[in-house]
Amino acid sequence: MKLSETKMSDIDEKQVVQGFILMAKEGMCQQDEILDKMDIVNRHLDELNSELADLQDADERLDIADEETTAKIVEQYGSVEEIRSKYKALVKERNAWAHLLTQLEELQPSTKNFNKSLCFSNIRELLRQNPDVKIGQIEKEAGIRLGYMSRLEKEGNKSEPSMEFIVTAAKLLKVSLDTLVSVNLTGLTPTEQYIVNFFDKLKADTIADKLDWNIESADYLNRLETDMNGYVDHPLFSLETFYEEGECEYPDEVTRVVFTSRSFGPKTFICGNCYNLRMKNGTTLYLMDIEKSVHKLNDAGAYAKEIWTYTPQVGCQFLVCSKDETPIAPLVDTLFSIVKERMQHPKLNKAVMYAIDSFMKDDLEDDNNGNEFPF
Repeated sequence: MKLSETKMSDIDEKQVVQGFILMAKEGMCQQDEILDKMDIVNRHLDELNSELADLQDADERLDIADEETTAKIVEQYGSVEEIRSKYKALVKERNAWAHLLTQLEELQPSTKNFNKSLCFSNIRELLRQNPDVKIGQIEKEAGIRLGYMSRLEKEGNKSEPSMEFIVTAAKLLKVSLDTLVSVNLTGLTPTEQYIVNFFDKLKADTIADKLDWNIESADYLNRLETDMNGYVDHPLFSLETFYEEGECEYPDEVTRVVFTSRSFGPKTFICGNCYNLRMKNGTTLYLMDIEKSVHKLNDAGAYAKEIWTYTPQVGCQFLVCSKDETPIAPLVDTLFSIVKERMQHPKLNKAVMYAIDSFMKDDLEDDNNGNEFPF
């Protein structure tokens, strides 16, 4: 069953399209499904543009209308303030749908076929790891006849599994959808499996707005300097002296503050926004978007994303890079894209949320003389 055939009577269409885009980025769609979702988005855009045109026309007519015409316009659309308020809200809504259309358009040239073999191999591996879950249980909960997966696995069967089956398998086997369809789970080392579980929880908690990610811009990180003692106020950066390709025949000796990446060593610049997350006892997780400091314009190999941690009194620990040959490398880009998308929305930390919750209850008194938070 295609995503475009999913019933949407009781589901917000915008959420459906947003969910489709997330799964489509993992290759779980066909070209016609993208076009179906584009039709939905374009329909909403047409309706919004029509309403905006009506409101704009009403606003302009109020400026020159006589008393009788003004009364009719106000009766139909509201006062000038109400018209402009509605117009502003509709513009915001239209921009949200326009952003979805842009994302769908970007998916078109990169549409890829769903890898049924990899998905089924992963399900078999996860069933082995979770003996309490049976394939029949997945099929039953997905509303599918028993033996469904075996039939699809037969040689020559080109049918793809339904969305209900894949989602149910991911839920019962406690793995994210993107991991199930994009990572070869067979033969993972214990450390790789540990990182997969860690990343799955990071993604789920990020989507649920449970995590306080922080942004570190490329401009800020590329301009870090040492203090008078040569110390850099960032655990991943240090002052290094090394040779780097220059305009002359021979490399130049340079000294600067750099992030010494696993991919490019000290010859590393920050390419885009990076993100960090403070965890227990001061351990901090870093998502680094990097590029080689000197490279050709169209060199795709000059870009990477790396994930590191820093623990006080212990130091830095490299986890994984998007360029690695490990089977879990694809998860780096997925995690990064989820965090990046979520950081485009408003964020509130626990202290601010507590203050707002108290305000909503008409509580403006400080707790413990304002020195401590109750969490």
